[in-house]
Amino acid sequence: MALTKNARTLVASASNAAGATTRGRVDLNAAQGGGILTIKITNGGTGPTVQCLCNILIAHNSTLPAAASAGADWKTIASYGGGTKASEVTEIGMPIDPAVMCLEVEFTGNTGQAVTVEAFLSELTTAV
Repeated sequence: MALTKNARTLVASASNAAGATTRGRVDLNAAQGGGILTIKITNGGTGPTVQCLCNILIAHNSTLPAAASAGADWKTIASYGGGTKASEVTEIGMPIDPAVMCLEVEFTGNTGQAVTVEAFLSELTTAV
């Protein structure tokens, strides 16, 4: 069986300022096989006062909802923290089920210092 895969960038490597929120989202309604999501949080030479959280959210919608925190459309399925230690790197990989319709990654909560964040998806688009 031949597989068609597609690399998707949800959040390119970016600085998430203290007190800020960085989000990325993707519509997976056309994808047939889910994928693998990777996230990365990198603290600077001075760690944040409060850690950055990465929330993984899904929406049960046939069209991609506006970016937002958990609420009416988006539902949290996992959360990971980046800690407060200077230069600490947190990397997580998680499978995304084929049943997921819309996916969002949200980095938020760090105070005192900026942190570097990123999220990528290897999406299985078709199985032939």
